[in-house]
Amino acid sequence: ARFHCVLVMMRHENDPTPLVCHGRWEGRILTERLGENGFGYDPIFWVPEDQCSSAQLEPARKKQLSHRGQALQQLFAALKDA
Repeated sequence: ARFHCVLVMMRHENDPTPLVCHGRWEGRILTERLGENGFGYDPIFWVPEDQCSSAQLEPARKKQLSHRGQALQQLFAALKDA
C-alpha cells in the first residue's frame, strides 16, 4: 500500500514557480485491525519500519512518517529557505 500527499503553494495567481511538496508513505494492508488510535485506515495499515500498525504509533512518530507529515515538513523547509 502507498499513500501520497501533494501540497502546492502559489505565492500569487500567476506564480510561475509554485512550491510543490510530495510525501509518500509505504506500508502493507493487514487482514485484521491492530491498535486503537487514529482513524480510517490506521488500524489496517502496517508500518514496516516500526513493526506495527499506524494506529499503534505515537502521534509524534506518525507525523514524522506519514505522507502528510512528510509533505508538511518539506513545505516548512521550503518556506524557511525562501
